[in-house]
Amino acid sequence: MRHLKVLVGFLHALAEHVPQQVALAAGSQVDSQVSITWLTNDTRDDPSSCDEAAVAWVSGPLTGNEEPNEGNGSIPEWRIVGSCLRYSFGAAPELYGNYTSGRIHRVVAQGLVANSEYKYTLRGDPATVKRRFRTLPSSAAPEPPAAGAVTDARFPFALGVIGDLGQTADSQDTIRHLDADPLIRLVLHAGDMSYADTDQKRWDSYGLTVEPLASRLQWMVCPGNHEIESDYYTGDNFVAYEARFAMPAVQQPKTSPSQEQMGCKHPYPTTPHSGRDCTPSAFTGHYDWGNSFYAFDAGPARVISLNSYTYTHPSSEQYNWLKEELEALAHRRSQTPWLIIMMHCPFYNSNAAHQAEGQASLMRDFHGFEDLFYKHKAAVVINGHVHAYERTHPVYQNASQDGAPTYLCVGDGGNREGHAKTYLEQPQWSAFRDGLSFGHGRLVIENISHMRWEWFRNDPTQSDLVDQANAIRRARQLANAGASTVTVESGWYQPLKARPVDDSVWILNPYKHQEPGPPQRSPMNTSLVIIGVVSAVAVALVSAIAVVHRCRRRRAEPHAECVESSAEMGSAR
Repeated sequence: MRHLKVLVGFLHALAEHVPQQVALAAGSQVDSQVSITWLTNDTRDDPSSCDEAAVAWVSGPLTGNEEPNEGNGSIPEWRIVGSCLRYSFGAAPELYGNYTSGRIHRVVAQGLVANSEYKYTLRGDPATVKRRFRTLPSSAAPEPPAAGAVTDARFPFALGVIGDLGQTADSQDTIRHLDADPLIRLVLHAGDMSYADTDQKRWDSYGLTVEPLASRLQWMVCPGNHEIESDYYTGDNFVAYEARFAMPAVQQPKTSPSQEQMGCKHPYPTTPHSGRDCTPSAFTGHYDWGNSFYAFDAGPARVISLNSYTYTHPSSEQYNWLKEELEALAHRRSQTPWLIIMMHCPFYNSNAAHQAEGQASLMRDFHGFEDLFYKHKAAVVINGHVHAYERTHPVYQNASQDGAPTYLCVGDGGNREGHAKTYLEQPQWSAFRDGLSFGHGRLVIENISHMRWEWFRNDPTQSDLVDQANAIRRARQLANAGASTVTVESGWYQPLKARPVDDSVWILNPYKHQEPGPPQRSPMNTSLVIIGVVSAVAVALVSAIAVVHRCRRRRAEPHAECVESSAEMGSAR
């Protein structure tokens, strides 16, 4: 009996350390740093135990910034010790009550080589688990050799783009489509992740839902209104969001509670209740730095993530940081030609939902954010919030304008609140919209001057993108990579219907739109083009000479034919 108790205790200890909800994110040096976050059921909180628990082993090429231990063969492997935390949250006692998170572990792998494959293992991983990730392309343009050009390995570069994801069957379809796309190297998520809405256990289920993809691709997020989650007792906001994610922070977060939010409630489905709502689409308090706003290089692009729900006026920390960030980028724009902005609230929205909300109107029209985007030649601005899809033409100050940003609203990830189906009359700046479908987007940066935007929508009538056999094969791969929720009962073992590309457009880089052109899918024969142009010019010259010759033969008043021909020649000039 004593041996049985020892065995049970040993197994319990092992279970406490098994990693869950593993997620990757870009570090401040994106092509050489990756942060890894995971949770366990470890009940300890002392610093010494963290040195034992928050440990990762990474193997792959190094730039020399790390001291590797002995590895297997010629591939270096090194041990990284990170940090630990946990957070507590108070929801309305009649709804979800008090919650304390599992132990959150975080390490940062540094000194990595751009565009390279890595294997990694976390403390507590079973011996059969094989985790992998790939670093992003270098953020630096290649140096051209003395003679001739050099291929830029940063292109093409593809990013998955989603918003308002949630945890429904449609949400899982979105995740599976991103996973099935071999081009996607990074995920941009424009806010509203778990829809926990103060029920903190839903953050845990969300972490498990996205883990199959988040544990191998760097997944970058920005705060939405469903991340506000005001604490019932303190009025503190964004507590779970700041603790669970590890974006490349410029400095430690600064927050202040909102007394107005104390006593808030958030029942789902929404029902009348006393007190304020816990995830209002409005400014509720001060939350700067940390995961609130930040920037990073993603291959040839600079991505700037902003917070719609903190101070944005011209003397605010967010505004001044953004202005300095954009001015610094201007000095190295030849190296980083693309600028992508991500934030939750859309500046341009023709849907009846979230129409002309105060926060977005202040940022755009009174606080000067749209002017900054336009002045510094942002290519795209990615938003969520509205549970529909909409793409604008390049637009500035409510008018279509070449050289302005294209606004992409992707609040159609699959959330439980459903579709925003009602649109207003379509403005001239609105290019495409769909309020009846869930879906996802993909940005493919093809070269310095052109990126391709594609939006994929759910369509149950499509044939299988992933058939039963390949679904089972992929599910087993993910299970072997540590995704504990990929079980036989999960949707990962089922066929996956294709999502057709319903909207597709070339987006010109406002910074470098004159060079070079978009990749030609069916290149034209250059010789034939030249011959055609020369022939057309020759025919025009012969015709002009013939007309002049006839006119000179007539000494009388010029014939109408001569006058018209001369006018045509003048207009051709």
